[in-house]
Amino acid sequence: MSIIDDVKGKFDDAVVETYTQNDGKEGMLIKKESLVDVCGFLHESGFDHLSMISGIDYVGWMEVVYHIWSYTRKENVVLKVKLDRGMPVVDSVVSVWSGADWMERETYDLLGITFENHPDLRRILLPDGWIGHPLRKDYDLTVDQYVIIEEDGSDVVTTDASRLLRKEVLHDRN
Repeated sequence: MSIIDDVKGKFDDAVVETYTQNDGKEGMLIKKESLVDVCGFLHESGFDHLSMISGIDYVGWMEVVYHIWSYTRKENVVLKVKLDRGMPVVDSVVSVWSGADWMERETYDLLGITFENHPDLRRILLPDGWIGHPLRKDYDLTVDQYVIIEEDGSDVVTTDASRLLRKEVLHDRN
């Protein structure tokens, strides 16, 4: 029996569809409400390594993709959850794999997908004041954003390019 058969046997109502990727990895699209339970079961079944979390913006919906590996079984499995694009929210899997922490933060930062119950969900690549999420299809590329570092070392995001000139440069011009 495969791990997908095991998951379907235990969580049949949670599995929306199964598939095989081009690279041969087995995968499942599961209901987002069942994500943490399915991940917990996978972890108990020997899938001890969360290799990657990624997000995808399909315009009409969003997905979060989880690549999970078992060192003991020498087997991969891929989970996907489909999210409402207007409110992309899914439960965090940090309670199952602590390594999900930064991967969820990166997905949040770049796509705006919220991971409920995450211990510290905040931007990881862009400063706090950054407007939007750059990997979303509706990200406004017409707005230039700049990060300046204040004298106290804090990052400030601005759309005002004139603030990029250092005070010394302005002083020398006078």
